[in-house]
Amino acid sequence: MKIQNQLLKVTMFTAVLLGASITSQTVKADETTDANATKDATAKSEKTAVPLYNGFKSTDNDVATTEPAASQTNARETTEDNVSSSEDQTTWINTNQFKPQNDYYDYLNHKWINKTDVQSDKMDAGASLDAQRNINQRVQNKFYDYLNGTENTKSQNMQKAMDFYNLYLSKNYSSTEDISKDAAQGIMKVVNQIDSLEDLSDFSKNMNDLLKEGVTMPIGVKVDIDQRNPDLRALYFYGGAPVLLKDNGETNEDQTNQNTIGGFLSSSGLSLSSIQGIVVNASKFDKILVDNQSAEDIITDHYQNNYGAEGINRLGDYLGVNYVNFTNMPVFIDMDHFVNGVTGMTPGYVYEMTPSFYNNINEIMTDENFAEMKAWMICNYVLNSSNYIHNLIANFPEVEGETKAEFNQRMAYYLTTDAFGDAFSKYFGEIFLTKEAKETVTDMAENLVSAYKDTISNSWLEASSKKAALEKLDDMKLNIGYPTDSYSYYNKIDIKDDSDFYQTYRDIVDARNYNQYAKYQKPADRTEWAGLSSLNDNAQYVPSKNAIFINTGFLQAPFFDVKASDSTNYGGIGTVIGHELSHGFDQIGSLYDKDGLFKNMWTANDLEKYSEKTAQLSKIYDKTNFQGATISGDTTVNENLADNAGLKVAEKALEKTNAANWDQFYRSYAKANRYKYFIDPDNASVAAKRREQLEKDAHSPFPIRVNKTLQNSDQFDKTYGVKPGDGMWVDPDKRFNLWS
Repeated sequence: MKIQNQLLKVTMFTAVLLGASITSQTVKADETTDANATKDATAKSEKTAVPLYNGFKSTDNDVATTEPAASQTNARETTEDNVSSSEDQTTWINTNQFKPQNDYYDYLNHKWINKTDVQSDKMDAGASLDAQRNINQRVQNKFYDYLNGTENTKSQNMQKAMDFYNLYLSKNYSSTEDISKDAAQGIMKVVNQIDSLEDLSDFSKNMNDLLKEGVTMPIGVKVDIDQRNPDLRALYFYGGAPVLLKDNGETNEDQTNQNTIGGFLSSSGLSLSSIQGIVVNASKFDKILVDNQSAEDIITDHYQNNYGAEGINRLGDYLGVNYVNFTNMPVFIDMDHFVNGVTGMTPGYVYEMTPSFYNNINEIMTDENFAEMKAWMICNYVLNSSNYIHNLIANFPEVEGETKAEFNQRMAYYLTTDAFGDAFSKYFGEIFLTKEAKETVTDMAENLVSAYKDTISNSWLEASSKKAALEKLDDMKLNIGYPTDSYSYYNKIDIKDDSDFYQTYRDIVDARNYNQYAKYQKPADRTEWAGLSSLNDNAQYVPSKNAIFINTGFLQAPFFDVKASDSTNYGGIGTVIGHELSHGFDQIGSLYDKDGLFKNMWTANDLEKYSEKTAQLSKIYDKTNFQGATISGDTTVNENLADNAGLKVAEKALEKTNAANWDQFYRSYAKANRYKYFIDPDNASVAAKRREQLEKDAHSPFPIRVNKTLQNSDQFDKTYGVKPGDGMWVDPDKRFNLWS
């Protein structure tokens, strides 16, 4: 293998080494239609035929349908919901060709679909993307106001963020090559630190320092909820996994890792013979790991090594071991010194996630194979550092024609938002979500939980399963808006005018990762956001916490408006919250109990019934074609389950308010889920990859999500008078309902 020394001279080194292409992620925001634009469009063509999702054809100025069924007497108290913008104030005319009974998604979003040009941007467009751009811009504007002195802040973390931003600018980088040189020097500093270790005794003394530096060691440790007592935290230990060989110890035909390691080390000045020695020795240690661990434990090692969030990737119950017995297992490692250095205390017991590793630790970690172990750690560190920077840079858009100053300002802000992501999440999340809005959404979430409990109480579950499900809902943590953590680990970061930028950046990242160990002495807290940002336009259910997180970034139109009607808000953020609550009972979430521990909650009969339900749902969505992509019912079953169960519980929660306007509710639902996909019409291979992404996505495409979910709703049929023969009609006995 010939290593080229010029690898790093093209662009950011990790992007090159991993074959990354830096592309723009920017999507234009919807342009507001003004009178001139409308006049110009009309002048071009008053009758331009356009295809519709439902197969009919209409014209730009004939976006029309019938009114809802006469039986829905209060369906149109207002012509549009309270969060609608002027672009949706459409005059609907009567036609039997285009109506809500045929394709509701297109009925509601037709005008937006036609005017949204993803071809010129070559990027997707949608309500969620618009919301993300909006919150991003608001945060950036506010931060620059602080930088420019037009506003002041008393936040110490914001002040450090500004110091970090200015530190980057002070380096006056001329190109990405200058940045990559600094990063390479920082990585090599740790590589040399690993290489300087003399033997296992030396390694044992420096384990905590290596952990702080983010070095992957054969002995891995994380802090998470104690599976014996969910009110406490415990230490979970796991082993190392192969980095170059396959998990069965055979040669890996994919040489990506070797090429990355070799390319970086060569560009950093190491000789070819030195690089070959590192690769060969690392492969030997891979083989030692494989020979002394079960296949199941190696899989667990991979999961834990690649899991970036705080805590463990919980896959089951793990072996509890008396701490004294555990620390006595390794002959050559002072485990007690290591654990005390990490936690500041002596536990009574710990958990072995990979018992075969620790049973054979004295065959795996010896002075005889210490050179091989060091090479393995070096390879892991180079790969992990490269992958981290690669993932960071892959999301940084390239802008043609910008000046050096413009590039540096963009890069400074981008890296600041990454390094201070936790601080931004807390600070700006709290700024942009009013107390009234937070209280309103919290009340909605509690009402949704109450509606879900009613649903469970009347479900087909047997008594013991029903009890476990109700307890899970009772104990589910509702985290609305933003974290409350002060993120005191930033206090350990000292930023001076002459600080090394990359080292400062890594100090922040490493302090963030190491922060979990400082929490070992504190009670378990399932309200911790643990790497989740409130500024993402997202919501999430975390099974291992039995907690939902509804971000500030999501709490904006069209998902939520504190001034909107209940019907509008329940159709938007209400269905989102219902979706996340339902993830607690999908094929993954149902494996975790009320405390977030890996415990079965179903009886044998209920599990059989549940399996029948998910099989039915999978069949409904399976082999659906969307723009040339074939959707898999099995791949999307959990998200489809959350969509369907979430909509139904949102309907039930809205009923409990005694103020339901169902037309507003369903309009809000369809509008909040509008999305247009870009599939390159001019590049067949790129288009094929895009379709492959859609086929592998756990979510069905949005038009399918909206229509198929609504087709399973009896209330939707009543609202719009859907009848047999209509496009939205599904026979009642074929409709999916998880809980009935």
